[in-house]
Amino acid sequence: MLILVMLVMSMCQNPSKYTSSDISDEPGMTLIIKNHCNQAGFFSSISVVTHALYACERSNWKLVLLFDNGPYKEDRPGFIADNPCYNQYDWFSYYFEPINQTSKPISYWKKWCDEHPSASVVTPAELSTPSFELTTSTGTTKIFSLASVVDYYSFDSDPDHYAQEFHRIWHKYFKLRPHIQTIVDDFKRKHDFSNKYVITLHYRGTDKFNHYVYEDNHEHPPYEFCSNLIKEVIKKSGRPLSDIVTFVATDEQPFVEHMQRANVNAVFTDAMRSHTSTSGLYFHNLAQHDKDIVYRGLAAQSVHLGMQDKSNYIKGCDVLVDAILLGSGNVFIQSRGNVSRQARWIGGPTMECIDLVDRFNTYKKNGNNL
Repeated sequence: MLILVMLVMSMCQNPSKYTSSDISDEPGMTLIIKNHCNQAGFFSSISVVTHALYACERSNWKLVLLFDNGPYKEDRPGFIADNPCYNQYDWFSYYFEPINQTSKPISYWKKWCDEHPSASVVTPAELSTPSFELTTSTGTTKIFSLASVVDYYSFDSDPDHYAQEFHRIWHKYFKLRPHIQTIVDDFKRKHDFSNKYVITLHYRGTDKFNHYVYEDNHEHPPYEFCSNLIKEVIKKSGRPLSDIVTFVATDEQPFVEHMQRANVNAVFTDAMRSHTSTSGLYFHNLAQHDKDIVYRGLAAQSVHLGMQDKSNYIKGCDVLVDAILLGSGNVFIQSRGNVSRQARWIGGPTMECIDLVDRFNTYKKNGNNL
């Protein structure tokens, strides 16, 4: 087995071993997911992979992930030397078992893309259309680039159906590396997830900015509103506080500290976080110039857009573990954006979900009454 692993790693790091003529040996059709966006979030990328897997299941296409760029690519010598899962063309495989549904290694597809800069491109809008079918002539290869800034979340025709499908896809295809699975299992065991009533809450803070209506164009709820909402959920459960565990995931350390003082039995991972608070921040009344200034300030202090001196791998590991734990509760209080969306897909239809933004808007409409 060790010899086989070493052989595969050697093949992945030798792109010259294969030539473009080898494409004739690959049956069916290939969809290559590329990551060229330097600001695409971890679960923005995972969401695209999920959509692609769904599309490929309904066709005779095979999926290849070519994640050789972006904010989670780790090139530091120490990481490369110590990580047997390292692949220079696929940061996805740092965290998961590789998704390559072809008989060719990732290095071959890297070379193929370099040799075919004008290859047919599938847009995000095409990929997310429920009627889209990946069917063309045998031997076709298409590229899907994450650099395309197009809406690929348009499954509004039947959101419950697609949430169920993506829940299935997560558990079928996204196989954690053993060391990450251990982190998740140890945390659940330490905090007795199997015997407690688990409330989870995601507060997205410094990584949010006002560029996209779905996830960013709203007011940040004050921290106090969030802790009071948790207390309402605890009261509704009818359980004593000793039977409750509240898992908190956020990119803001002040939010964690607030929850520690809120008497809700809050627990959290040892993740990198910003020391900035966006409690109550509201972009709506700011001119665009002022919004841009605020965003640049938040971005510089955020984990995923700032902190350039920190490990890209650890940033990805932190948010991955948090999302899995968010999807492991009885009740999930979700923010907007891809992390919360993925956590909901992980948890599936049996997990009760509360939209934090909707509840906050209702709270304001009702005269600040929960």
